[in-house]
Amino acid sequence: MPGTRFVYPLTVNLYDLDLREEVSCATLFRYFEETALRGSAHFGFPLEWYRARQQFWVIRTMQMERLCAPRYLDELEISTWISAMARVRSDRNYLARRASDGRVMARAIANWVYVDAAQMQPVRIHPDIVAVFDRREKPALSPLGKVTLQPELPARFEFTCTRVAQCYEADSAKHVNNAIYVDWLEEAIRDTLRAMNCALAYDGSTPLLWFYRHALEYARPALPGDTVSIHTRLLRCGHSFGEWEQEICHATSGEQMLRAITTTVWVDTRNRVVPWRAAVRTN
Repeated sequence: MPGTRFVYPLTVNLYDLDLREEVSCATLFRYFEETALRGSAHFGFPLEWYRARQQFWVIRTMQMERLCAPRYLDELEISTWISAMARVRSDRNYLARRASDGRVMARAIANWVYVDAAQMQPVRIHPDIVAVFDRREKPALSPLGKVTLQPELPARFEFTCTRVAQCYEADSAKHVNNAIYVDWLEEAIRDTLRAMNCALAYDGSTPLLWFYRHALEYARPALPGDTVSIHTRLLRCGHSFGEWEQEICHATSGEQMLRAITTTVWVDTRNRVVPWRAAVRTN
């Protein structure tokens, strides 16, 4: 029987790049989301199919590793496939390769939940989908059960910032897009480093953070106009890496929206790993 793998070729555009002229983790999230939609349509389930049945998929957890950042005009091949399917959930995997040499740039696994739009509750996956996608392939990463934070452990440093969700951060589902949270989390880590009195420059005079791994668990969506608080804790430091725990909550109600664990490393202008002592220079 044919597998569930779908490959989407794309070219990195100028507007995909960040200030380091690299494709960020958040943009890779967007690539993966688009590939999932196109892959579903390829196998007979376009957006119109879901809308006609008032059913859709939402991401419960997402884990990604960025191994090498794509750059301008890189030709990429984004693969997606199913590694597990249960009553209301399915694990979808992603792999980004550079077409010129086959180098793996990033890999990810997401646990999607099938939802009834009218009741906004999980519902049994439609049998037509099961018939097509209930075929197993090896996952790109180990499946992520849930993101477990460790508030009982002392942090090296912690900091809380707030922001307001903007209309331009929402997607067609009318809530903040999944990839936007990655931008929020990364900026909150930079804010935390500044609160630690670390000098962060973008002119090549200081090393910068490389965001290597994100593990996210979504609890509820943020809507445009919501004020959210992002609590960041630097939990562990190695020679060059840092492990951060983060929680996004509604600033008024305190309701949890997302929790995450992020791994960073310090790199120089040539993306060579450097130790914390070389990176963290106080103002």
